[in-house]
Amino acid sequence: MRCTIYSPVIDHQAVHSVRDVLPGWLLHWEGEPEQWSSAIFKSAQGTLTFNSLVFTGPMDQFGKIILGSYSYFGRREDLPKPVREELQDFVAHTKWLVGVVGTSEVLSEDVFLKAALELARRLNGRVFVNGMDLISPEPRV
Repeated sequence: MRCTIYSPVIDHQAVHSVRDVLPGWLLHWEGEPEQWSSAIFKSAQGTLTFNSLVFTGPMDQFGKIILGSYSYFGRREDLPKPVREELQDFVAHTKWLVGVVGTSEVLSEDVFLKAALELARRLNGRVFVNGMDLISPEPRV
């Protein structure tokens, strides 16, 4: 299981909100907790890894992903033009990408999506799943 969260803000502390939907999971950091490169949640159910990616220079990995996503939505003729343009605008204003990887066959897709959508909700971001669909988390009530 994999997805990428597109966020209009960089907020490394937002990953703590995932603890609300993964109670009892252990959290390990790669890098400093305030500026982590990976945040890894572990339990008997499996492992969820959140990888941070930000702009570092022209045509870096971040820029290539943003350009590819922007182009992809521009080619989606199945979507109405206003929807394509809104998606392209959102992608163009992305400041932080957080890749989410579930690394266990016993980890349910429900747990995986719940954790990814919780972080996206906290960041006012969207989740790009399976390289095809950009979904928005439901707002908090």
